Amino acid sequence: MKFENLLSDEAVLAEMGQRLMAARLDRRLTQAQLAQAAGVSKRTVERLEDGASAQLTNLVRCLRALDRLEGLERLLPETPVNPLDLLSQAKARRTRVRRSSQPGVAEGGGAAWVWGDEK
Repeated sequence: MKFENLLSDEAVLAEMGQRLMAARLDRRLTQAQLAQAAGVSKRTVERLEDGASAQLTNLVRCLRALDRLEGLERLLPETPVNPLDLLSQAKARRTRVRRSSQPGVAEGGGAAWVWGDEK
């Protein structure tokens, strides 16, 4: 099955579970062995394979144990940076701050602010 926007959340989770189970079976691992390698409970592996809702951390741990973590890179690739955007950001970025050369003069060019009892 291909992931499409028309699929329900449950259908997507079920398909991900089937793919996780296929990856586990390709490695000739039992659910208990995968759970131990991933550092999760066997019940967590069962829930993931059944398409039940589970924590994303547990999915990442199972993918890492199956040497399939690089699949997430294809799932959500980094957004490429446009070189022209970098150039315009570099020009707009402030590079230094100029301070007033006269003591007692505010940076805005006016007189320095004083307390009411100092007048």
